[in-house]
Amino acid sequence: MNLKKVRIELDTAEIQQVISIALDDDKEQALAFIKKNLVKQVEKALQPH
Repeated sequence: MNLKKVRIELDTAEIQQVISIALDDDKEQALAFIKKNLVKQVEKALQPH
């Protein structure tokens, strides 16, 4: 996989999740968010077009 700089976009619900995770300092919730949301977006952005 070729790595490159990518931009991802978060909707308002995802932004609320990020803020909630930061305020709660919940490591399990943070990892779940990364796996559920961020990884998919990064993989999609890295796909050859």
